[in-house]
Amino acid sequence: MEVKNIDKNTRWQAPGNGKGFDSFLGDNSKMNNRTIGILSYIKKESNIKGFVSEQKYKDEILDYLIQNFNADKNDSLITHFYKPALFYGFIHRDKDYNLSLSIEGNLFLNSYDKKDFFECKKLIINQLDNTTYPNQATPQVKSLKLFPFRILFKLLLDESNLDIEFIKNELVYIYDYDNFIEYKKTSKLNSINNSTSIKYKEQYDKFYTWVINSLVDLKILKNDNKNISLHEDSLNHIEMLYKHIDYNNMFFNDTTCEVNQDIAKKRIKRDASLIIKAKQRDKFICTIDNTHKTFISKGENYVEGHHILPMFQQKNYTIKLDTLENIASLCPNCHREIHSADNKTEILKKLYNINNKYMQANNIHLNDLYKMYSCS
Repeated sequence: MEVKNIDKNTRWQAPGNGKGFDSFLGDNSKMNNRTIGILSYIKKESNIKGFVSEQKYKDEILDYLIQNFNADKNDSLITHFYKPALFYGFIHRDKDYNLSLSIEGNLFLNSYDKKDFFECKKLIINQLDNTTYPNQATPQVKSLKLFPFRILFKLLLDESNLDIEFIKNELVYIYDYDNFIEYKKTSKLNSINNSTSIKYKEQYDKFYTWVINSLVDLKILKNDNKNISLHEDSLNHIEMLYKHIDYNNMFFNDTTCEVNQDIAKKRIKRDASLIIKAKQRDKFICTIDNTHKTFISKGENYVEGHHILPMFQQKNYTIKLDTLENIASLCPNCHREIHSADNKTEILKKLYNINNKYMQANNIHLNDLYKMYSCS
């Protein structure tokens, strides 16, 4: 296999300066308290404007954690405190560095307040499923386009366990699908490992130390001092997520939205008749703009059905997303815009206002919709 010219910025990285969680959910451990405290602070401060500036966060978070979550004074970078939650997608950070909870962050905190820790763990696994490189919390990783935890969990399902040394020295150097297939054929990544890990070996393995060990603490993974395996408490949910998913669904080129759409189709059986009913309801007219004429197909103006709340979000909800009320008819151009445009604000606002009754009935706010579509 041809070895690509890889640099240290392709190595899977850990966010911040420690674990997001360092014990089972419900235990008031140091890192658990810190993460829950940060989410609580951002939620509280976002009530007025919908966000809190990073500067305000920097000025206030340490005192807030000391006063409300029994935290010690800490000399670490204050911005590093929230990086694990940003990495897992519980925090949303916009281009102006304003912070707010993602819709999943809100769901997690609400479940935590209710002491529904089983649901909390499911939401963490769901967010690991969404986590990508590149990632705002690990800006040094610039050239990867993959879902690290999808690769990890699928491997653990297929192979029962993974050697710790493999995770530290090989797994974290997987960089594309061809590279991964080479591993599947040979069970080795030595051609890559030899060219990178010695040259760029870190002082210690942060991904393993901070990320893998945090998942062990959460009882998502197990560690027998030689191998990592799936914890029995998380096995059923991870099997549900990955039993129909292929490894080529774990790498992307342009947009993660397209990958998530493909995966949602494999995970959730949809009722094709609902798309037909939605088009008939909308009289084969584009919901965004009724002047968007396309071409005649089967005697009608051609439009496409689109789930407004994306189907890849179904894992986070008890409400059924494959429902007529959640489907809009769009012309092909609007459909591509909502998936691939750099700025989707206006088109999402129109869709939200058109479907306002359904959105409010299910406690979905406009900002939630923006965040759901921020995956591109």
